[in-house]
Amino acid sequence: MLKYSIEVGKIVEGALRHDQVKVLNYTKQLITKLEEDGETRAVAKFKKILETQNEMTLSAMGITRELAVPVDSESRTTLADVIYPDSNKTSVILSRSNAEKLDSFILSYQNADKLNALGIGVSNTLLLYGPPGCGKTKCAYLIAKKLNLPLVIARLDSLISSYLGTTAKNIRTLFEFSQKMPCVLFLDEFDAIAKARDDSNELGELKRVVNSLLQNVDAMSNDSLLLAATNHEQLLDSAVWRRFDYKLEIELPDVNAIIEMIDLFTNESIEFSVKEKRELATAFSGLSGANIEEIIKKAFRNAIVHEKVFDKLSIYEELFVFKNILPQNYSNAKDILRIKAKFLRGCDNKVFSLQAIADILQSSKTTIQKLVKEVDNI
Repeated sequence: MLKYSIEVGKIVEGALRHDQVKVLNYTKQLITKLEEDGETRAVAKFKKILETQNEMTLSAMGITRELAVPVDSESRTTLADVIYPDSNKTSVILSRSNAEKLDSFILSYQNADKLNALGIGVSNTLLLYGPPGCGKTKCAYLIAKKLNLPLVIARLDSLISSYLGTTAKNIRTLFEFSQKMPCVLFLDEFDAIAKARDDSNELGELKRVVNSLLQNVDAMSNDSLLLAATNHEQLLDSAVWRRFDYKLEIELPDVNAIIEMIDLFTNESIEFSVKEKRELATAFSGLSGANIEEIIKKAFRNAIVHEKVFDKLSIYEELFVFKNILPQNYSNAKDILRIKAKFLRGCDNKVFSLQAIADILQSSKTTIQKLVKEVDNI
């Protein structure tokens, strides 16, 4: 049974605490794993046990949806949103380094039984940090999706209360809820509740909130999964930082990741050559995945609305707007062409040759050469 030690441990834990909901949910998770391993006799046995308790038929992912999401006692708004595996369709594209680190965390949890058997223990906490729009939230969705677990996303607008002591209480309630069923608890915008306690601008309530957070993380079972994400890792309390086994900086996408994004966001509605993708990826360098998605989708949308062709130029035009390289109310066509050519040339003069720029801007190489030469002489 070592292979199912997480589920068995949770079932025993729930039984000792007379927590029937926890026992039921982890029994169903155990049945799902047994089914995957072809243990038909054990599956039949456990299903019969559940049926005798007059429970509903197992759902597709093996987890009951009858567990009520907790609410804030004052506003009565829910403290979290729950995304079940069958509703989790999120895709995320990461740099090779980030993807490997994320896979390492997932593999660690998937092999928790082996690690626990050897007395090593499993890494069950992950802190994601980095610039906005780089896919930290999507990474949480991806982890839950790969582990086939519900994603419990804390709602900060409900979690944080203006009433003294209520925020700390809400945090405790949310942690208790997340341990009643197999799931991934995700705390986005983490710095809002985990800010350094030595911040002189903050009141004593923040210190109580951070203390409560630390207590709940410490009390959390080793078999539970906790993810957190922040754009401001420097604001986090040092004690909170130490509570996370894995810390992963989600960096801006590299060229290869951007090329994958181009395929994803254009929905393969247009065929770019390898060279054209490399050029676009170079021009997009330094932007987040969210920025790149915004630019491509806006170009796509404008092409449809204005009944124009959706091509590489339409994407570059949106990039020029996003980068704000064109002065407002500028009408001189030659100057506009010069500014665009100068921008592309500045991205990488090896990738953006004079001929490449001419192809993109639908002009002649001779014209681009003259414009670039004029710029160089200024």
